[in-house]
Amino acid sequence: MSAISSFLGGGRELCPFCFEYFDLKSAPFRCSSPMSRCAPEVDPVLDKEWQDNTPVGKVIETGGTTSKSVRCPACSNVTHKRICPHCHSQLPHTTGEFRNYIFAVIGAKEAGKSHYLAVLIEQIRQRFGPELDLLLEPMGDSTIKRYRNDFYEPVYRQKRVIDATHSALANRSVRAPLVYSLTKSGKNFFGKRVIKSSAVLVFFDTAGEDLNDDDVIATVNKYIYRSDGIILLIDPLQLSEVRTRLAAGTPLPGVNTETSDIINRTTRLIQNGRGLPVTSKIPIPMAVAFSKFDAVKPLVDDQFQLNSAGCHRGGFHEADFDAVNSEMMALLGDWGCQDIVNHVRTMYDEFGFFGLTALGCNPHQTSRIAAVQPHRVEDPFLWLLARNRLMQKV
Repeated sequence: MSAISSFLGGGRELCPFCFEYFDLKSAPFRCSSPMSRCAPEVDPVLDKEWQDNTPVGKVIETGGTTSKSVRCPACSNVTHKRICPHCHSQLPHTTGEFRNYIFAVIGAKEAGKSHYLAVLIEQIRQRFGPELDLLLEPMGDSTIKRYRNDFYEPVYRQKRVIDATHSALANRSVRAPLVYSLTKSGKNFFGKRVIKSSAVLVFFDTAGEDLNDDDVIATVNKYIYRSDGIILLIDPLQLSEVRTRLAAGTPLPGVNTETSDIINRTTRLIQNGRGLPVTSKIPIPMAVAFSKFDAVKPLVDDQFQLNSAGCHRGGFHEADFDAVNSEMMALLGDWGCQDIVNHVRTMYDEFGFFGLTALGCNPHQTSRIAAVQPHRVEDPFLWLLARNRLMQKV
């Protein structure tokens, strides 16, 4: 078992909603009968954790069992709905069989986190997922509705920018992650197509202001130090040297939290959350991804690999990653941000630097998206899959 998977969890399960560990035997069930047969009721735990007082099926305590189903004592209906003992969210049906891998997407305000998730998930489903025999499917109605309403609808249907993510302190509903199953298929020895592996992926989009204060980070962002990979999105238009070099008239966002502050706070959170000594490197793979790369293209050498489309046929291409990683670090040095490279290289066991664009346009003035033209949005995600041995390296 890796250092990441063994952290705090041991043989326990990790809830993909509240990010607390629990013993599967302690997880109760929820009655799934129609309300005409078994009257629903307000669940005080759901109300407290998620501000959700909608009547739901009765909670059925089991007394300790790993069975996949139980019978409701009130209506005798057999239910398969298992819930987390801490937050009472319905657990994926694969709990106890497959690991939950948490991928955190973090960054300062206006770094493009929500747009990145919107486009990344669509690209996985429609383009490079089929190329790599990967099937990404939402697990549960909450993920289907939230992705459709909060991510897909504004970007792909309404062609507008997504509204800013609310702070998790002010709105608990944004603490609910997007939970997907990722299935890898392929041909066996006899040439028959079979399912080779399956995992549960948890994507979490946090408000930029929730990373502006150490106390807030520690309160609402424990998913970061319990994650299996971090994608830290950085807006290059926040870098002072970049702002100076870009041509006059280039639309620029307002100045937000310093990039170095976000990285430092994230590192401290992980060190404290995991109880790491100051001499230990952080074992979570860190992907530092510079978003809105289309806006800084005039500052990038035309010969750079960063300008070409990523190559992912057959698996994760290490040579392509090495080139992009080196080019991005060189750009950071040229842009006066060597301290960012030095911090990540010093503090993290595994790291990579990436350049990407989710939208392919700069909507700062109009808030309108002419056409979604993504470039290399999949790179950091596939890198995290490879680092967690969920994808073959080639």
